[in-house]
Amino acid sequence: MLKNQKMVYALIISFLFVFSVGDAGALTATGVVGGKGAPPANQTQVTKSSQFVKKIANNVLYLEGNKSYDLDGVNVIDLTGKGRVSANKKLADMTFVNGVLKEVILR
Repeated sequence: MLKNQKMVYALIISFLFVFSVGDAGALTATGVVGGKGAPPANQTQVTKSSQFVKKIANNVLYLEGNKSYDLDGVNVIDLTGKGRVSANKKLADMTFVNGVLKEVILR
């Protein structure tokens, strides 16, 4: 009887474990986790872009593709003299916060 009793306890514990773990899949989050849309009004949107530089003149950054940005109030970090791969072109890594240019790293 002792052997049968251990077998019954093992089966009961196994069933309880299987059914308790099986129900965990039903506890999933509802709603949209990530989607493409406008961020909430109180959330800051940060975007980054990298483009080749045509020239910098009069505190204005001119990019290939005919875009230009005024550099007044923008943090500009110039890394062009530190082991560049290309001596001909500069790359501008730009950081925008809520659509406004905040930082430019020249490589």
